[in-house]
Amino acid sequence: MSENVSSLNGNHVPPISGAAWVKHLRTPGSPDALPRIRQAVVDAAEQCGFDGEDIVKIEMAVGEACTNVIEHAYSTQSHKLDIEVQIARFADRLEVAILDGSSINFAVPEVSTVSDLDDWMATGKRRGLGIFIIQSFVDKVEHKFICGQGNELKLTKFFA
Repeated sequence: MSENVSSLNGNHVPPISGAAWVKHLRTPGSPDALPRIRQAVVDAAEQCGFDGEDIVKIEMAVGEACTNVIEHAYSTQSHKLDIEVQIARFADRLEVAILDGSSINFAVPEVSTVSDLDDWMATGKRRGLGIFIIQSFVDKVEHKFICGQGNELKLTKFFA
């Protein structure tokens, strides 16, 4: 089967080696875009055959990552930036890459600073769980900063 590349908004998407298909979405970096991003991820996860619980986890991880872009990376920008989401299916996994276009390198720790959720909640804090949520709901989280392009956060969920 040849690579199937589609864009959810009409732009050409370059193929990814080894991917069965790739879907690409570019939206304004605003909260109004979050439902569209989440729906694209849900549709892709369903197409991959994930069960309901995994679909919700993938959706929440991607939604949290995109919310972090809007709240943290874009809050300091003087002009509106887009969020680019690339969803790729491989033989053994689904990968969702989120590119923010920010000029700021936001380091993502390999391990969340939250080790025990009950202890965290006992502190009375209600924010700061984003990385914990993302890392808890997908199998692999990779971050890289691409000079001139922004941060790329790749979330991977392997098939059972």
